[in-house]
Amino acid sequence: MVFAEAEPRRAFRDAGLTDHDKSKRLAEITLGATAQETGLLTLDLAVWPDSGIVCAASLPECEVVCSRELARYRPSELTEWILRLANGRGAYAVFMHSAEDWAAFAVWSDGALVRSLSMNPSSGVMEDMGEHLPFEFPFWEGERSVRNEPNYALPFHPIDFGNEALREFFGFVLEGREDELCFDLEEFEVPAFRAVSQA
Repeated sequence: MVFAEAEPRRAFRDAGLTDHDKSKRLAEITLGATAQETGLLTLDLAVWPDSGIVCAASLPECEVVCSRELARYRPSELTEWILRLANGRGAYAVFMHSAEDWAAFAVWSDGALVRSLSMNPSSGVMEDMGEHLPFEFPFWEGERSVRNEPNYALPFHPIDFGNEALREFFGFVLEGREDELCFDLEEFEVPAFRAVSQA
C-alpha cells in the first residue's frame, strides 16, 4: 500500500532517504502498538512479510506500508482507515495470493474510494466498484485470457492482473515480464517492525 501526493510510480523511482522515525510511527499506527524495528527487507520480501510484521517506509514523496493483516477480499473495508492515514493524499493498494489465484487492488483519491476490484476463481468477482482504469481494458476486452485453461472460471488470471496493477501503480512486477521502466525490487529496502510485547 502506498500513500502519495503525486503518481506513486514516480515517487518510488525518486524515493530518496527513508525517515526512520516517521517509518516507525507509520508501523505503530498499522500495528496499533509500540513497534520495534527488526531490520531491513528488500522490497521483493517486504511486500508480503511474515504475519505480525509490518514493513513501513516514510519517503520524501510517499509512504509505503506492507502487512498481511491489511489484505482484504473487499478492499473497500479499509476505506475509513486509509483516508485517516492518507491525510489528503492519494492511496493505492494491491493484494495478491498466488496459492489461491487471488488478486485485489484499490485506489482512493480526494477523500473517497475511486476503484476497487477483488477476484479469485473459487469465489469469482468479490468486489467491483468504480469505473475500469485504462490499464484494465486489455483484460476485460479478452486480450489477456487464460489461453492454456479454456475452462478457467474467470476471464483472465488474477495474478496476471495483479502484477499489471503493480506495474501501473508502483513500477515493478513480482511475476511476469519486466519492462524498461520497472525498477529492481532488490535495490529498495524497507524497515520491518513488530509489536513490542507488553510485560
